[in-house]
Amino acid sequence: MAKRLPSLNVLNAFEAAARHLSFKKAAEELCISPPAMSHQIKVLEAHLGVALFKRLNRALELTAEGNQYFQDVQNAMLQLHRATDRLMTKHQPSVFRISCIPFITNSMLIPNIQSFKDEHPELPIDIQSQVRRANFKEEHIDVAIRHTKGDEPELHYEALSPVLISPVCTYDYWERHRNDQTKVLDQHRIIRLSVDPNSWQLWQQEWGFKGLPNEELSLDNYQAVLDSVVQGLGLAMGYIPALKELLRTKKLMLPFPDQVTEFGKLYLVYLKSEANDPRIQSFQTWIKRVISSNSDK
Repeated sequence: MAKRLPSLNVLNAFEAAARHLSFKKAAEELCISPPAMSHQIKVLEAHLGVALFKRLNRALELTAEGNQYFQDVQNAMLQLHRATDRLMTKHQPSVFRISCIPFITNSMLIPNIQSFKDEHPELPIDIQSQVRRANFKEEHIDVAIRHTKGDEPELHYEALSPVLISPVCTYDYWERHRNDQTKVLDQHRIIRLSVDPNSWQLWQQEWGFKGLPNEELSLDNYQAVLDSVVQGLGLAMGYIPALKELLRTKKLMLPFPDQVTEFGKLYLVYLKSEANDPRIQSFQTWIKRVISSNSDK
C-alpha cells in the first residue's frame, strides 16, 4: 500500500522555509504565525521520520536529506504550477502580449489599438512599451515591434517600413531661429533622445550640414522629446512614420522636407514556431495597414 503523502499546505511551508532558511520569513510569506510555521515543519519531519533542518542558535540550515527533499519538492511544485497554467490557458482566453518600442507605442499603437480590439473583441491585449529586447518565452510575448534586426535563430523578423529621419520643430520656432542652412545647429537648442546618439550625426553627414548645437537637452523618452519640441524648446530628430498626426495638425513641421535620411527599419518580430498563430497573422495585417496610413503624405 502506498504511503500517504504530506499535505500540500505542509509542503508549501517546507518549501518556503527551505528557500528563506528562516521560519519567520516563510511565515510572513504565507501569512501565518512563526509558531504555526514551526509546527508545520515538525509535522512534516515526524511524517517523514527524518530531520530536515539543523536548528542552530541564530540560524537555520538544511540537513543533507532536507536539501535533497527541498530540490525534489521545488521541482514537483514547478510541474504542478505548469500543469495548472496549461489547463487554465486552455480554457480561458489567452492574453495577446505586444512588446513595442516607446515611440511606436505612443504614436501608432495606442491611438489605433481600438480598431484591432474591435476586430477581436474576445482577445485580451497587453502592451509593454520597452526599449530592451523582449525574451519571448520567459515573458510570454506574442509579437514585438523593433527598430533593429537581431540574429536570434528562433525569431522571424518581418520588415514593416523604413524609418526615415529629419529634424522637426514648430512653425513659430523656425520663424524665430532659421539661419544659414549650412550651419543649421549653430543657433539652436537640440533636443536629443538619450538612447539614440547617432541619428543627428548620420543626418548631418548625409546632407552636408555642419556646426555644433548652441545648447543640448537630452531626454530618455521620445514622447518627452516631442512634447518639448511642441512647446517650442528647440529642434529634435523626427522619426517618420511616427509623426503624421503632429505634421498633419501643423503642431510640428519639417524645416528641411527634402533632406530625409533612412535610419533602419521597423520590424514585426515573433517566434518562428508561432508563425501560423491566427492572432499573429491578424496583427501583422493590421499593423501593416496602420503603418501604411501613417506613411501616406
